[in-house]
Amino acid sequence: MTVAATREVDEAELGQRDKNNRARREALIEAAYALFSERGYAATTMDEIAARAGLSRRTAFRYFASKDDLVFPEQGSRQASFEALLAPREGEPAFETVKRACLALGRHYQDDRERQLAQFRVIRAEPSLVGRELAIDRALEAAIERTFLRHERDTTRTRRRARVRASAITGALRATVREWLEGGATQDLVRLGRETFAELEAGFGE
Repeated sequence: MTVAATREVDEAELGQRDKNNRARREALIEAAYALFSERGYAATTMDEIAARAGLSRRTAFRYFASKDDLVFPEQGSRQASFEALLAPREGEPAFETVKRACLALGRHYQDDRERQLAQFRVIRAEPSLVGRELAIDRALEAAIERTFLRHERDTTRTRRRARVRASAITGALRATVREWLEGGATQDLVRLGRETFAELEAGFGE
């Protein structure tokens, strides 16, 4: 077998392995959410999730270290994508960078509407998950804060200003997403996001 042919075989095997990994991961997420809906989060075990997905307990833990991770399966990739979106474009003010990144994240939420609704229902029924959700929001807030600080001198005042702006944006977006979810995610989330940023730009003036 030639080197080129060997490389093609290796790439095919890697491609199949990645496909299998994605399929197992998705099977675990779907099994978890089905069981959370049927029995509730607290009453569901990782063993039951693995069995519903047709996988062993050991395999399940290879993909997700805990039930919490199954509730928030996209946490890591979503944070990485958001931070990539916060890369500035030439001549773009920090506020516009943040708005662009947040609206792009809103489109992702809207495309993932059913999963977002299912996650919202699980968290609303299980108070122990609220802390994890707030930690995720805080990571997004910290990324926004760093964006505002990117071209500023590092002083106490600029750090406070960046923190206040990031906190205000995160809080406003949290309220917007909550409104969207409480309404069954039937509205256009990106439109709601644009309205929210317009309110933020206008400030508290009448």
